[in-house]
Amino acid sequence: MRKEKMTPRERMNAFARGQEIDRVICVPDMGATMAPFIGVKVSDYYHSAELMAELEIALFKRLRHDSVGISTSLRGVAEAMGSKVAYPDYNISYLLEPAIKSVDEIESLKIADPLKDGILPILIKAIKLTKDALIDEVDVSASMSGPFSVAASVVGTDNLLKWMIKYPKKVHTLMDIVVESNNRYIEEVAKLGVSISFADPVSSTNLISPKQFREFSLPALQKNVDKIKEKTGSAPGIHICGTSKEIWEDVVNTGISNFSIDNIEDLEEAKEIMGDRVIITGNVPPVDVIYAGNKESIFKSVKECIRKGHDSKKGYILSTGCQIPMHTPMENIEMFMEAGNIYGAYPIDMELLMKD
Repeated sequence: MRKEKMTPRERMNAFARGQEIDRVICVPDMGATMAPFIGVKVSDYYHSAELMAELEIALFKRLRHDSVGISTSLRGVAEAMGSKVAYPDYNISYLLEPAIKSVDEIESLKIADPLKDGILPILIKAIKLTKDALIDEVDVSASMSGPFSVAASVVGTDNLLKWMIKYPKKVHTLMDIVVESNNRYIEEVAKLGVSISFADPVSSTNLISPKQFREFSLPALQKNVDKIKEKTGSAPGIHICGTSKEIWEDVVNTGISNFSIDNIEDLEEAKEIMGDRVIITGNVPPVDVIYAGNKESIFKSVKECIRKGHDSKKGYILSTGCQIPMHTPMENIEMFMEAGNIYGAYPIDMELLMKD
């Protein structure tokens, strides 16, 4: 691999200031699915701050990617609010039982205490351990679910979709309670001095209409974005799985700094629609290319993403279109990083990017 001229920390700092960097920022979307890399069960990973930090440190030492982070997963805050979550040994967590099953129980929902409830205290400790170990070498961040996705795990996605139509006022009350739970977690994480971002798959227009997004998800997201800005002094990023183009303008207008799009969406369109206001991140297919691909397909996909995104006005980050699946060969993620190093080297070699 070509020798890099900057460390990940130097590169990210310069990128944030709009200064020249040696190559495109590269951040594969990993996390709990990579637990087997350090030889541990995923169920153990979820319940140990030490294992979470150990995984981030081990991945960074191997890959030298430009940002590491600890995520609440989609259900972390919902579990802290009373939902029951299953933690399989060799798969990601899933919702076992929502905190409430009746719309009449919404007012009785408890606001999460991030220092006591569920795995939130473990996550906060994991962020601190990771930061203490790596902050001099690489950017350390925290990721959490957007409020609408938390709500889906508090009441169940089917209930949420039905209740929006039948009991809109009740859902607004639900969203207020979720916003406060998220805000309390934000306040604690902000004390650690790391950036915060959202993953919000249930806000995808695969699941809800743009109109529903604007009525139920957007106002709640705005409140959480405002809290992050107030407490950290910086704007959060967001990743939305699936289709999201119809709500790009709405999301950008909340004041986010970075929009990570699913590989189902087109980087060129994202660049044209919102690249003058936010960093665009994406979007190599994590399953078809990173998990199931070979060197040829990985290099081809990375090259195409960099060709489309590299000249986005506010900046571009090479990433995967969603989280990399469990049991992905580490060599494939190394190929992703290698391709980013070759095709993303500045000054960008357009001839190299245009070759078949």
